[in-house]
Amino acid sequence: MALTTPPRDIIADSPWFEGLPESALDTLAAAAQVRSMPVNSYVYEQGLPTTEVCCILTGRVRVSISSPNGQEFALVDHEAHTWLGQPGLVGDEGRVIDARVIEPSEMLFIPRDVVLAVGQQHPLLYRNLFIYTQEVLRGFHELMAGILFYPLHSRVAGRLLALAAEHGEKVDDGILLDIKVSQNDFARLALGSRQRVNKIFREWNARGLVVIRDDRLLIRDIRGLEEEINLFE
Repeated sequence: MALTTPPRDIIADSPWFEGLPESALDTLAAAAQVRSMPVNSYVYEQGLPTTEVCCILTGRVRVSISSPNGQEFALVDHEAHTWLGQPGLVGDEGRVIDARVIEPSEMLFIPRDVVLAVGQQHPLLYRNLFIYTQEVLRGFHELMAGILFYPLHSRVAGRLLALAAEHGEKVDDGILLDIKVSQNDFARLALGSRQRVNKIFREWNARGLVVIRDDRLLIRDIRGLEEEINLFE
């Protein structure tokens, strides 16, 4: 897919680089590269240092934590206009999370050293990053609260409602997701087993809350799904 927006414009629109002078934006743009990323390729991997920051131009990237025995918990799926890699601007320790491409993606990369050099000259960059990181942390804290205190069916419902808000298409009989999300995906997103998530969707189907239409999920009763989010089994 051809890039229609110049890299410099993408960088200028980033909340990370808001307010930086034209010369700083020129420096960042001169070092930027656009790459095509296939499905299952890694933007960064657990245990390895971050050498670049990047912006998703198209596609989808899943950020997750993996255990030594291969169990994966998906924290969030990022899409176009999301910037990644800010922890690498603080230190060069290995990452504690993975970022893996789950839909073919076009991404803009800038070397970490170039961004650090710009930050040395323009400390405003770090103020921007502080504000951005606090917004990310708020979402992470909400996610952890759900994992710690809510039962699995509530966690799955919350994830599905969030996807519906971002990708829902209103149709005559409900809200249809315009992306494909498997029940394996929901198991990773909600930290549950595939078998238990399958059981939840079978129950919702029987009650007319959520059904499958053309390999996509159709929420037929949005209010009923919202009522699934509670603290008690």
